[in-house]
Amino acid sequence: MLAPENVKPSRRRLTLGLGRAVMLYNEAAVPGLGGMWFIRQAALALLGIRVAEESPHAGSKIEVANAIEALACWIGYQDRGWSRGDWRLRGPRKLKSLHDRGMEQTFRRLKSPSSYVTQPMRMGCVEALPGLGLVDASGSRFNSFSVNVRGQQLIDAVFGERGRGQRYLPDYLRDWVLDEPVKFTGSLRGKLNPTADAGDDARMVMREALAFPGAGAERRRSALAWMRRIDAGDDFGATPYTDWGNQPAEIEDNHWKDLRAGAALLQTRDAAISVLANIEQELVAHSRLDLTRKLPEGVATSMEVWRKEAQRFLALDGHGPNEAAAAAREFCTEALQSNVHAIMMLVSREDHMLRVTGSVVVPTAAWRTDAALPVSDAAQAGSDIEPDAEGIEDSAPKRAERDVLPPSISPRIIYLRRLSLDLEGRLGRFIEAQGQY
Repeated sequence: MLAPENVKPSRRRLTLGLGRAVMLYNEAAVPGLGGMWFIRQAALALLGIRVAEESPHAGSKIEVANAIEALACWIGYQDRGWSRGDWRLRGPRKLKSLHDRGMEQTFRRLKSPSSYVTQPMRMGCVEALPGLGLVDASGSRFNSFSVNVRGQQLIDAVFGERGRGQRYLPDYLRDWVLDEPVKFTGSLRGKLNPTADAGDDARMVMREALAFPGAGAERRRSALAWMRRIDAGDDFGATPYTDWGNQPAEIEDNHWKDLRAGAALLQTRDAAISVLANIEQELVAHSRLDLTRKLPEGVATSMEVWRKEAQRFLALDGHGPNEAAAAAREFCTEALQSNVHAIMMLVSREDHMLRVTGSVVVPTAAWRTDAALPVSDAAQAGSDIEPDAEGIEDSAPKRAERDVLPPSISPRIIYLRRLSLDLEGRLGRFIEAQGQY
């Protein structure tokens, strides 16, 4: 639903102090899934951990996993003739630049942050690997993870087991990270390519992981059953659910209410961002906004929408994890104050490019007119997944995916839908079909 704040030259991310609340609502939606949405995403991250464990002097687990993912995507793009469109591949500009310059696919080069995207797919697995019982973790950071028996089963299922006469990919990658010469044959490339089918054995391991016992196992199971029904039959989205008043039979009452509350918070936050966008456009035109005077039409109209969404959230009786619900209620209550107080508190939550002096909203020293939020694009400033640093197609939920689900539902439900399709061997066809929209 939301992600940590990120500031970019032309677009910035706004959490409005709600980052942890939204994280908790996301966790309540599909516990333990994080940002994982296809089997090979998890397998590549596990492979990085395993190779780093076997080659401790090569680099940290993060460095090794990032480099292996970059190598896999490089191979995936080469096999596609550098055409884009498959969400399972990242970083075409940087990798294509290396390719065009005749650079070799060495570990030393690919572990450099400048060679690959700043937010690799591995990052989406930080919650999923321990949450689904694929690693043993001494902490919450990726470098603290250690591959366990189930994680090794997934590595072997996706990349091939050890055996006489077989090419065991992790052994080649261990040599690769130690800068020893490795020829990546067609067989090895096929095993590394993120767009290749994971295989039936890997699907079986992932199904078992999704059933990993714990507080969230039942919610994962029921949500997965719901996603399967949505895509039952030959057509994707054959049984859409777009109405929050129509609770699926698979989802129990408290789970559904948590999903509704999380979506209502997102809609309220997006409405608040629209208020900020209108304020910033006023600053572009007049350099200041005097709150003691009648509000400009755009600001006033967006304030009404913000209040309406806040009241809708409050009417849901604060469902969701206690900490998240309390933070959300506080935020929504602020919207119901007078215009002056509501805007002052909202500007305080923005806390970067705007400030209030007396009763006047003015820019801070960080203000840039080219970074002002455009009104038509305001909701994107708080969208659930950060757009790729290179401005290309990424794993963010697409409009067509959202169209078959209730408005503003947690992206974890969308990720689970994709994973459900991967478990059926249909994800590649789904991605191709989505590209037609």
